[in-house]
Amino acid sequence: MGERSLIQEFRRHPPGHPWLIVGPGQDCAVLRWGQGRDLAYKIDQVVEGTHFTLSGPEASTPRRIGWKAMAKACSDIAATGFWPVAATVGANLNRSLGDDWALELHRGLVACCERFAFALAGGDISSSDGPVSVCVSLLGEGPAGGAWLRSGAKPGDWLLVTGDLGGSRGGKHLDFTPRLEEARRIRDLAGRGVHACIDITDGLARDAGHLCDESACGLEIDLAALPVAEAARAAAQKDLRPELDHVLGDGEDFELLLAVEPTAAQALLKQWNLPTRLTRIGRIVPKDAGRTLVEAGGRKAPMPDLGYEHATEKDA
Repeated sequence: MGERSLIQEFRRHPPGHPWLIVGPGQDCAVLRWGQGRDLAYKIDQVVEGTHFTLSGPEASTPRRIGWKAMAKACSDIAATGFWPVAATVGANLNRSLGDDWALELHRGLVACCERFAFALAGGDISSSDGPVSVCVSLLGEGPAGGAWLRSGAKPGDWLLVTGDLGGSRGGKHLDFTPRLEEARRIRDLAGRGVHACIDITDGLARDAGHLCDESACGLEIDLAALPVAEAARAAAQKDLRPELDHVLGDGEDFELLLAVEPTAAQALLKQWNLPTRLTRIGRIVPKDAGRTLVEAGGRKAPMPDLGYEHATEKDA
């Protein structure tokens, strides 16, 4: 099947949105934008060999790859406290994979759009003899002036995290649900009490460090409070690495880490009623207090430099 035939298949039932005026089939999608709302824009990608593999015991199906590509961009929109409106997708497919593979990839993308009721507005497809990559551009919307950023955390803020941590290597990195609904509920309950937010993609330690860098602050994380995924415990037994290393450094948890004003945080935790757990794991402190892990007896240790970082050199 050639590019035109594939595009015709993709256009049969594209997910829509009330703000989408012109969708797939034109040179550009066209959106109508709401009054008093802000626009969030995200571009993200998944690449064979880095974010998924097509061979071996951890080989992924094309549907899971499509879901991950779209959900990964949604996770960043969730970290802003906004909601997705429309996505465009660029995919480079290896010629050897065939039509059914491409159609299943598309079904994974569509499944995420339909799960959260936003549009797949168009995109681009190419083929080569190289690795597969899928790039998603995603638009989201929210109240004017209301975007959550990595900056804004203040000493005294409580650190809250959604879900469990350290479970990505058990398959969660392909099947996770972006925390859009949780972010919406947090906004409803905490309002402007949310001072900063980041989604955990590079590992708790690395992403908490990003939040500190942008907010010019330090933090304390209570080790006893960390919500540990069962998959992290299983991974620790398998590879004999400390369980804490998986929690702090494995990455691709796609949970939200939030700095919330204490009174708002207390009320939020008291009223929380979603199935996804919401846990207080520490607090924001002044920058000169550093970034520390607090053990059960009160002993403090520097937060280790764990987590994932893309590099342009093989030995970096």
